[in-house]
Amino acid sequence: MLTAPKTPSRILLAEQRSCNSEGVSRTATRDRFIAGSRFGDYSIEQELGIEETGMVYLGRHVVLPRQAAIKVMHPGETWSKTVAVQMLREACLVEALSHPGIPRVYECGVLPDKRPWTAFEHIDGESVGSMITETPLAVADVVVLVRDVADILDHIHQRGLVLRQLTAESLIRTPTRRFPFAIRQWGHACTLDAGGKAQIDPRDDVRQLGKIAFRALTGSRAATNASTTDRYPAAPRDVAALVDSMLSGQRGLCPSSAEVRDRAKWLSDTLELVPAMDKPRWTPPHGLDDKVTNIEEAITGFTIRIAGRTPTR
Repeated sequence: MLTAPKTPSRILLAEQRSCNSEGVSRTATRDRFIAGSRFGDYSIEQELGIEETGMVYLGRHVVLPRQAAIKVMHPGETWSKTVAVQMLREACLVEALSHPGIPRVYECGVLPDKRPWTAFEHIDGESVGSMITETPLAVADVVVLVRDVADILDHIHQRGLVLRQLTAESLIRTPTRRFPFAIRQWGHACTLDAGGKAQIDPRDDVRQLGKIAFRALTGSRAATNASTTDRYPAAPRDVAALVDSMLSGQRGLCPSSAEVRDRAKWLSDTLELVPAMDKPRWTPPHGLDDKVTNIEEAITGFTIRIAGRTPTR
């Protein structure tokens, strides 16, 4: 069930709150959905923001006591089959994963004009980007950040996926959830065999995490030939070495996500750092079986193969 927007004043308010990086939204004012609009069993409460492929709204289930982040594809001239497939693929990829640092998929549907929408688990918290805007983080907090985000990356890499666009703004610190951090944007994620001629490497995610860690530790963005020790001489040698290794562009020198997680865990334990952030509240499963989860979308014709255990919630 979908209720079309009818209140101009509320739409105008939403127009003022949400825009892209250039200040112009891809979704026109008349096409915004206002409070009270319905997507399946979810009622829209407010606008959350805008992504490359669609608008994101905060919705509440009309029966169950839960909220959801509802992503709706942009309408009009920006609509294309490619974008629709991309959004459906995003929902399929996230649904195939099972980690408390990854949002769950609650529901997926299609509007009468064939635009897809997806209701994701709403992840509330502060973005790492906003945390490091004013001042760098403490060394202990950077180690915890690297350790926990690397754990999420290892989970997806073991299942043949690459996030491809990890940013400080997409990382959310979640002090009230089972796991301290979560990744909320998955629009560019893909399988390792989906690159065609373009090579897809899981270590690209590690390098992106390295850039975030460098900025969080030193207060500046990573630059070519700039080492962590140069920018922050007081950083512990082993911590600086880990961050620098993550930034390595040479194949074989950049560690895997599992190696980063294990090294950061060793650092947090051995250096006896006392982080302000919480320690992990979840233990990852050990081992994988040989099952492969096949997700097929008959209408669009794409198939996604996720290696590893069948996800359970």
